Amino acid sequence: MDEAVPSSPPSPANDAGEALLLAQAEIRHLKQTIVALRDELESAHFQKDKSEQDAASRLRDEMQQFKNTITALRDELEQLHTAKDEEIQGMKASANGELVMLRDTIQALRDTLDRVKADGEQLRQTLHTNSHAEIRQLQDTIKALRRELEKPAPKRRGKRLK
Repeated sequence: MDEAVPSSPPSPANDAGEALLLAQAEIRHLKQTIVALRDELESAHFQKDKSEQDAASRLRDEMQQFKNTITALRDELEQLHTAKDEEIQGMKASANGELVMLRDTIQALRDTLDRVKADGEQLRQTLHTNSHAEIRQLQDTIKALRRELEKPAPKRRGKRLK
């Protein structure tokens, strides 16, 4: 038969020691939580920066492709114009019709480029606004967590050891 041997009544020193150990454990836990939240915040900042850089890079690539296309079309237009002038001097009417069509194409491409530039700027501003909102939200979360951490810990009753 195993019977519990009555233990001596807890001493104030034991209660204080136990409370100190609990407080130290809670402090360690809170510090670990802070480190984890900092790491998460840094990761979020990194991901946001990477997303912005990726989006900006894609926009730059797309704009460069449009510039290359425009340059190629301009070069082609110049070659066509010269060849048509030499080849069809007597048929200016039909050459003028083709020239008008090519000018319209260039204008359409310029309009498209302007629209793409505007869309790129709008995307950049949206990303910027969203990132600031996310940063603000994370900062508010940190402030709330700090307030929680700064609240005095509720007093706990010491447990009796058997």
